[in-house]
Amino acid sequence: MAIPGAQPQQPYSQQPTSTAMPAYQFNPYAQPHTPPAGPPGPPGPPPGTPPRRGAPRWLWALGGVVIASATWAATLMATGALDKGDEATPDYRGHLFHHDMCATAELKSFVAEYELSTSATDDPDGYSSQRKGLDVSSCSRTMTERGETSRTPPTTYVTTHIEWHKKADPSKEFASEQRTWLDRKSETYQYKVTPVKGIGDEAYLIKEQRANSLGSLKLEVRAGWMTYEMSWSWFGGSPDDDFEPPPEQTVLGWMKTDTRATLAALKKPDSKEAPGRDPGA
Repeated sequence: MAIPGAQPQQPYSQQPTSTAMPAYQFNPYAQPHTPPAGPPGPPGPPPGTPPRRGAPRWLWALGGVVIASATWAATLMATGALDKGDEATPDYRGHLFHHDMCATAELKSFVAEYELSTSATDDPDGYSSQRKGLDVSSCSRTMTERGETSRTPPTTYVTTHIEWHKKADPSKEFASEQRTWLDRKSETYQYKVTPVKGIGDEAYLIKEQRANSLGSLKLEVRAGWMTYEMSWSWFGGSPDDDFEPPPEQTVLGWMKTDTRATLAALKKPDSKEAPGRDPGA
């Protein structure tokens, strides 16, 4: 007999028997699993404070680069490794560029003993060049002894060559450059390098000794970023002639006197009336 208002009975269903583990059944009355509490974190912002957004990652990276660069620059300055380098201003000690060294170089000491060649083909022989990193002016003169009547008289050559360095300070290598002549010796030629006082910031005399006589002398001078060279060489005519070169100290005296006069002339403005030289002409 059915009871009024009661729910109808559902038929009982038999669950199939299985040896597998029973599937997980959700239990609405089970307590939720809570992980163990960790150490306390920093206090949060006060109630009502708007959330704070972190700085972009690129800004943090940029800040690190700036700090590292500043630290590195400070280290270089403290150790002296950060110098002027290529940004340094060249100091020529007041010696100005002259485009025609044949007109500027003083050779009064030599002219008193020798006669300058006036060959229309190659004497005087000079040139000048102005480039981004270096200015150069040079002149070579050929001379013969005054009053000499031999068909093949002894010949003297005097060259004045000057360089104005614009990008690199030559002082760091100047002395070593002169001493490289010591490594050029041979059975025929021997070389000697001697410091010379009283000219420029530093100066050296390079002597070339041939088998039986003095061959050549070079006076190398540095004044700031300018380097100067006066070279003298001598050839004694034909093999049948018996000529002797002048004494070394005599020639050195001429070179010192004319070098000082040339360096003084370089402190004057370049002459616009000087003809200049064209090595290709």
